[in-house]
Amino acid sequence: MDKVNEHSYDLPPMLYDLRGFCILTLTYNNLLTTQLLFFGRNISENHLECAVGTGTFTKLCLLFSKFKTVTGVDYSKAMLAGAKKKLKRSTVLCEDLRQLSFSDNQFLSANLPNAFHTIGDIELALKEIHRVLQPGAKLAVNVLTPPQGNGILSRIANRVNAWGMRIGILFHPYSKEESLQLLEKHLFKVESHVQKGNSLYIIASCSKPDKIPSSNRS
Repeated sequence: MDKVNEHSYDLPPMLYDLRGFCILTLTYNNLLTTQLLFFGRNISENHLECAVGTGTFTKLCLLFSKFKTVTGVDYSKAMLAGAKKKLKRSTVLCEDLRQLSFSDNQFLSANLPNAFHTIGDIELALKEIHRVLQPGAKLAVNVLTPPQGNGILSRIANRVNAWGMRIGILFHPYSKEESLQLLEKHLFKVESHVQKGNSLYIIASCSKPDKIPSSNRS
């Protein structure tokens, strides 16, 4: 399975963080503190941090959590080099979200920050995240949505989005309806969602279907 967008993230960690901050401001139209509070509150004692990147964002999120270690995954070796330095107490692994190596029902919580809309095979990723989460585990995710209106900020956001899709760091923005439907399709029960700027923040719990008794199987 090919690594989607891998070389689009081959940047020195400092430049990646700077690029991310500019995108956060111009495209997501969010404050950094908004994201830190949202994701930091969803970290459990057995937590999977999806798309951990350079580790800078995760390290800041841990300031808002009583738990100080996570299991962080990403497919970009360039960024993971920075994450391993910043998250020395955590486990940081090179993993593809679409084909995780973890066992079923392993984690109590997961965060997918700023990545839902960057993954071309998001349904495969959601399927795998669901598989490795325990029943009832919480998934926190934010999704980039299309800018609304024709003001200067919307025009800037649209141009940044077009640039992101050209260079491979953005698959495409999703509407609220598309985002919720994709989560529900893959057995996540949406518990809350709120729009902030051009980003939809969602908390969903992992539903697991009851196993069919062996005597009833065809």
